[in-house]
Amino acid sequence: MAPAQIDHVVILLPYKDLINPPAWITENFALTPGGRHSDGRTENKLIVFKDGTYLELIAFINDNPSLRRDHPWGKKHYGFIDFALTTPRELDYAGLRGRINQKSGRLAIDYAYPVDGGRQRPDGVEVKWKVTFPVNQATASPHPSAPVNRRGEIPFWCNDITPRNVRVDTTEENTTHPSGALGIAQFTVLVPKSKVDRYVDLYSSIMDTQPVRVFGTTRLPLDTPIQHPGLVKPWVFVEDPTSEEEKKRVAERGPGIVEIALRVGTEGSVGVARAPISEQGIWIHFLK
Repeated sequence: MAPAQIDHVVILLPYKDLINPPAWITENFALTPGGRHSDGRTENKLIVFKDGTYLELIAFINDNPSLRRDHPWGKKHYGFIDFALTTPRELDYAGLRGRINQKSGRLAIDYAYPVDGGRQRPDGVEVKWKVTFPVNQATASPHPSAPVNRRGEIPFWCNDITPRNVRVDTTEENTTHPSGALGIAQFTVLVPKSKVDRYVDLYSSIMDTQPVRVFGTTRLPLDTPIQHPGLVKPWVFVEDPTSEEEKKRVAERGPGIVEIALRVGTEGSVGVARAPISEQGIWIHFLK
């Protein structure tokens, strides 16, 4: 299997914030138009980086509650809700399932058969890809009758059918941000304390990488779609909740991303952007 790469991180917003982005977005990022997804329920805009990764800002159209019904993200709170991996070539689905078979049993996680996805850009161009979603082991098949949603807990895969630059346009205009952000440096996934080792083993198998343990932290190295000069490869930190706020978050939302750090260039400044759209907010750190 080709090396796993971070494709993008998904942030769910109120629809009004997608249509009229607030200051925490406009003061830090240049936005790339996205479009409406083929299911007609959601709309997005992208924050694209020079390393080929991006943040997907997504919202249910008009915040219509009926559009959330039976949607994989329909019960998600605002904030970080999911993350995707990709490969330079077609996903080796059989290899992925074979690799995680020995590691996923205690968490009962598998991947459903890849399905087509897409959206139409504002300029009318059709964007097409295949997505491979995590589900319960018993429901993984080409035609699962009732797949159990494990979205956000475990990464999904997004592999392009149309050329990647149709979906992720890394022009200078799109990737030059007021904050100086160049790419994803790291992000943190919180999991229940009693299951940290299980998740580390499973994430390692999914990503086909080896965990590194430093000063009490466990991190997993990943690749990016573009090797940008001067940027080191990103890390995924797998941690258990320590504060009461973190424990509450995992209890309410389940395992998933809690914060992300972006690498900035020489003209960028270190700091933190916090979006107060939920009780915990969205935390984005800027690192040199």
